[in-house]
Amino acid sequence: MAAKRLYERLFGLKNLPSELGDDAERQMLTDYLDSIIKYSFHARNQLLLSEGQEAGYIYFLVKGIARGYYNDPSDGQERTVIIWDELSIFTDPSGFFENSPSGLNVEVMAGSQLLFISRPQLEELYRLFPYAEVFTIRMTSHYSAYFAKRSHDLVSLSAWERYQQLLKNYPQIELKITKKIIASYIDIAPQSLSRLIKENGHP
Repeated sequence: MAAKRLYERLFGLKNLPSELGDDAERQMLTDYLDSIIKYSFHARNQLLLSEGQEAGYIYFLVKGIARGYYNDPSDGQERTVIIWDELSIFTDPSGFFENSPSGLNVEVMAGSQLLFISRPQLEELYRLFPYAEVFTIRMTSHYSAYFAKRSHDLVSLSAWERYQQLLKNYPQIELKITKKIIASYIDIAPQSLSRLIKENGHP
């Protein structure tokens, strides 16, 4: 059932290669994926990747939430730069796709369920099914658009507007992660977030 959700996500993308329109070819691809995909459940918050480590895996979030953050050397504070919610395919994009040490810590929250494969497994998948590389192309394009918009929002929106946008993009996220993480994502101190909520009420 978990893998079925992944396949619905992948095959629901637009403008896929013609090979993926063939039922027999699609079945061969999913059968192969079934043979290599691993599953994990995380009862507690857990780091999947730390800064400086090799980003060796790519994940699918069946259920739960995860985030990518770094520790700011200027003050030692965590800076959350990306949040992944249910049905996201995720990794540290620069570390994984550029095969370089990760610049992010990747943390999965308590109660999350994941599917994952390693970099060598992905490379072998693309060797056997070259057209499947479209998924990586789409993923890198998504990350480029995401970080461009995030950079724009950090300078063009107020902290309150960023908070409202976060709640819109990730419904009920305030029940899934701490205010400290939310504050780091919208780039303000936790006490500033508490003050904004007190002044404006919950959106």
